[in-house]
Amino acid sequence: MSNAFAATLPYTGRMALEIRQMRHVLVLAELGSFARAASVLHLSQSALSRSIQVVEQQVGAALFLRSAAGVVPTDTGRVLAQRARQVVQMAEEIEQEVLSNRTLQSGH
Repeated sequence: MSNAFAATLPYTGRMALEIRQMRHVLVLAELGSFARAASVLHLSQSALSRSIQVVEQQVGAALFLRSAAGVVPTDTGRVLAQRARQVVQMAEEIEQEVLSNRTLQSGH
């Protein structure tokens, strides 16, 4: 398991993660495989890898231990995935409420 690159990641001074990025972290943490997570997210593996690297740069720490067998969240990755699950769930609930409200207002 090599995380040598993580030690050289510069902290950007801000952690303005998008819900899309949180979803990427969450799915990768749950599935433990870039290939499976990319498939579920309808992304290429390289696109998912770049997305995770951007998040790691924003956080300033490695989120996953990578090996030929797959990926395992680091302690930081576990915390982020746990909180991301809450945020993603809340965003989905907001979307449903807004859509329901819009449908009621339009009478359809």
